[in-house]
Amino acid sequence: MATPGFRAGASVTSDPNSPSLPGNLQQAFIDNGGAPVALGAEQIVQADRWTLTGDAVVEIRFTGKPVPGASVRLSIRKPGRILLSDGSPAAALAVYDQRGLPRSARHRVRPNGSSLLVYNAYAVMRGGRSFEESWTGNAGMIVTRLAEDRRRYECSDGTGAFARGDLVFEIGLLGADAPLFPDDAHPARPGLLAKLRARWGG
Repeated sequence: MATPGFRAGASVTSDPNSPSLPGNLQQAFIDNGGAPVALGAEQIVQADRWTLTGDAVVEIRFTGKPVPGASVRLSIRKPGRILLSDGSPAAALAVYDQRGLPRSARHRVRPNGSSLLVYNAYAVMRGGRSFEESWTGNAGMIVTRLAEDRRRYECSDGTGAFARGDLVFEIGLLGADAPLFPDDAHPARPGLLAKLRARWGG
């Protein structure tokens, strides 16, 4: 696994059906020290970093089709921390987009000088068992800056040819005092929403 980076990278064909692309994307990252891989006028990266100047609420909003086993991963190095819904600190978390769950989630981040890393994970079957992986095969993401505080991620998993629509989501930065449970996150369960807010102060 190469360390995600942002230097000028190698070129790769923009045709996802080309025989030169499957199986070569991760090798291209390794050969170039984690640098982006050019896809036409765009770039494929392994991960994306947010530099935070202070505490913030990070919103993850899924905009593509739900994909079983696929998730958004957030991680941060110490002394930074991500606060889970119960207020406990964590160095990393996974947010899944599955039927029956809200299509958005918010978490408070206290960077303490560390940057926030964003990448995707996916389910892979090996020997009849399901494993979650990142940065294998043709996994990667195309990041589009929608605004200074919002970005769109179009991600490919590592199980076949590069396909930017395997997992699509947006991440936005909100103020540190933004509520963790906005009204549109649980529209059908206002009673539960009120209890969660009372318990966790969101």
